Amino acid sequence: MKKILFISVLTISLLLNAATAYVILAKNPMKVQGEKSWVDMYTDDADATEKFLNENLGIKVVQTSNEDGMDYRVIKAKDGLFPYAGIMQICDEMKKENIVPHSTVYFTVKNYDAMSKQFRENGAQVLLDGMVMEGMKFGFFIIPGGIDIGIVQYGVKE
Repeated sequence: MKKILFISVLTISLLLNAATAYVILAKNPMKVQGEKSWVDMYTDDADATEKFLNENLGIKVVQTSNEDGMDYRVIKAKDGLFPYAGIMQICDEMKKENIVPHSTVYFTVKNYDAMSKQFRENGAQVLLDGMVMEGMKFGFFIIPGGIDIGIVQYGVKE
């Protein structure tokens, strides 16, 4: 009886873990059309931004890159499942383009090209269109109302 009870408890535990994983993975924001899946935070001081987020919210940078003079830091969710944001130091080249500290939210799309076309047809101004990098195709736009947002399709082959 104890052995059966143990196996039942173990089975229930495994099923609950599987169900929890299914719910979490099923809601993977990188797979659901229209879900917020990424945020880029453009800052004048990446070190201060990183320190503030860590000290106040416990958010940690998990990856840092500095390609072509671009200081970019990736943040991963506390549950460790998905990276969800980046901190980008505004460089001199960006300052020449009048880029000021701000955040851009990216939304997942199933077909980047079709959505980019739809955005343009409905009054969005293109800031960057169709960049392919690290398995994703993305761009960002200023939409009616003056807000800049990004769209991204994941799983794109370069």
